[in-house]
Amino acid sequence: MNSFYQDIHQQPEALRQLVTHYRAAGASLDGLAKPGRVLLTGMGASFHAALWASYVLQAQGVWAIAVEASDLLYFSGILLQDVDKIIFISQSGASAEVLPVVELLPASIELIGITNDMDSPLAQQADVVLPLVAGNETTVATKTYLNSMACLWLLCQTWRHGSREDDYQSLLRLADVAAQLLGSAEETSTYWIEQLSQVNQLYFLGHGPHITTARQAAMMLGEWAKRPAIGTSIGAFRHGPIEVVAPGTGAVVLGVKGITDTSTENLASDLRSYGATVIPVIEGRTVQRIQAQETGRDFDEMLSPLLDIIPAQLFSEAMARHLGITPGFRHIHKVVQRL
Repeated sequence: MNSFYQDIHQQPEALRQLVTHYRAAGASLDGLAKPGRVLLTGMGASFHAALWASYVLQAQGVWAIAVEASDLLYFSGILLQDVDKIIFISQSGASAEVLPVVELLPASIELIGITNDMDSPLAQQADVVLPLVAGNETTVATKTYLNSMACLWLLCQTWRHGSREDDYQSLLRLADVAAQLLGSAEETSTYWIEQLSQVNQLYFLGHGPHITTARQAAMMLGEWAKRPAIGTSIGAFRHGPIEVVAPGTGAVVLGVKGITDTSTENLASDLRSYGATVIPVIEGRTVQRIQAQETGRDFDEMLSPLLDIIPAQLFSEAMARHLGITPGFRHIHKVVQRL
């Protein structure tokens, strides 16, 4: 199998390795003072992890905002004047935006770098470096994406109540569930291909932290299967784009049985009534129909994006094979070097 497929299946072990690392080095997180205001940044999958973490922090009462690194360079640099910490997530630590953004930072800001390369420019410039411990990855972000969110989760939880064994245990249980989901990879891939391979347009939809899964899933499908898709919020979708829905539309709906359950289930019902093919996802489980007796969630809802992305990864990889796409990138590289 191709390297993307292999990376997808290595995620549970990569997550366990991250837990092992931070459990042994817990003081590295406990020593970080809780921010008054924090800005999170990155690009691509790293930005999606940053955006997700901003929702986690906001839910914990911390002032947090996520801004793409390129926007900090061109439009939003003023935001750097009113924060005391910036968290820069970059899997390589060497993408084109890293050093230009670092050069903009006031001396008063503490730079926390989260990266998979401890010798990278980001690691060298950061005041604090948090390693992703994800191992080698050469294609679409999988292990590094999951571990970025897990690392950020541990940091957010430490700021909330200090380092706790319960938080490590939650991630280990999540790794076990991820492994179970991957054990049904062929069944999941086959179902998604059957349902979505012939649609005319495909949307990934969710509220709040689930927007990050929607955006990451759509980006992956473009990266690997060269198939366009749109990832956006349910609110934004209802305010206009829903007008394009008709037979031949596909939609993956995220956030079922969570805080926004009523809104999410109403959307799924509406989409079906308009003739769309709808796949709801709950903690990585593909649900053919939302049932009243559906058991709901086993984890904090904020953690569910770590599982929800897995079937989308499997679909992207399987879709590329289904379409006969040659594995790999056509116009970019693993590390994007052009602004």
